[in-house]
Amino acid sequence: MAVMILQTIAIFIIPILIIKYHNFFITKWLGSIGTAYFLGIVVALLFFTINKIGIEISLNSDVGEIGSIAAISIAIPLLLFSANLKEARKLSKMVLKAFFALIISAIVVSAIVYYTYGKTIGFGAELSGMAVGLYTGGTPNLNAIGSIFGLDSTTIGVANLSDMIIGAVFYLFLLTICKPILSRFLVKSTQVEYIKDVLEMDNIDKIDVEKFQFTKPLLNRILLAFGITVLGAIFGIALWIVLGSVEGKMIDLLVPTIMITATVLGIIASFNRKIRETKDMNVIGQYFILVFSFGLASSLNFLRMQGIFGEILILYTSITLGVFIIHAILSKILNVDVDCMMVTLTAGVYGPAFVPAITKQIHNDSLTIPGLITGSIGYAIGTFLGAGLGFLFLI
Repeated sequence: MAVMILQTIAIFIIPILIIKYHNFFITKWLGSIGTAYFLGIVVALLFFTINKIGIEISLNSDVGEIGSIAAISIAIPLLLFSANLKEARKLSKMVLKAFFALIISAIVVSAIVYYTYGKTIGFGAELSGMAVGLYTGGTPNLNAIGSIFGLDSTTIGVANLSDMIIGAVFYLFLLTICKPILSRFLVKSTQVEYIKDVLEMDNIDKIDVEKFQFTKPLLNRILLAFGITVLGAIFGIALWIVLGSVEGKMIDLLVPTIMITATVLGIIASFNRKIRETKDMNVIGQYFILVFSFGLASSLNFLRMQGIFGEILILYTSITLGVFIIHAILSKILNVDVDCMMVTLTAGVYGPAFVPAITKQIHNDSLTIPGLITGSIGYAIGTFLGAGLGFLFLI
């Protein structure tokens, strides 16, 4: 009982420390989500080692999984509340073509890799669908889709760990030699107008702890996100009852319904200016993402992980490389310039948080706002695309 209480406290306190000390060298190196996973893995490994030497003590996997599901279901609407999706109409044709090419690339490559390799591994259909959400939106979409399919915490955790390893290497490639290589293949960027009108947009993933203020409007948005989660749970229970109240099947309907409700209502609420412009929602949303990440990683089963890590790593490595290659080819066909291709790729594969670093590196700040907008669009549609494709694979 004492271990379970300490586990629960750690799941909610450690993310606060990560945000507070976001300039610590580990956090700056791994990123906040990477740090949450790293610390969770350390905790899981510690308990695994203790059990190996004969001391029987373990974490409660239910606490990690239930806490993770609750956290991600609240985080999704909070992140989507800030997404100014109406600004998408101001994007130029080139940006829209580039992002459309990325979406097509993610779908096509994930399908090819699934039918050639994914079918041979456990949960290959679900993991391939998760990859579509990951490479069009980002980590929140990956985790939401995994929860929709009811995957266990170890499988979702290994998918995240694989993405972190591949993503770190690929991001280094984007920051260094990617542009020189692509410049030999794609048209070079000139004085292109990437937006049709002047607009301003915040980075919905940016965390500014120093300016954070817990206000009444912010509390109202948190309560709204919680209410959306509860509503999704009610829908799930109602669906379970309508389908016959089959024993043991309620959770199979509850989690997908919560995730879909959180995404749909989060998108709808984002069109309300009063909700959208509430300050610091992203900080709370990121906090719950960290709660999810740490809770999930601390629940990893290393015995099971040993059998699936290599398979999932190969799956996601293949999809990452394939998406990059097909996106580059489509960009060539659509006459998309090198900078636009790189920024939309970053927005989809990594999310809005990574866009400013790329635009700074390639010396093209005019693509920062288009990158943030396409990243927000990815958040909004990634879960539906990935879950839809995953269900098709399962047929």
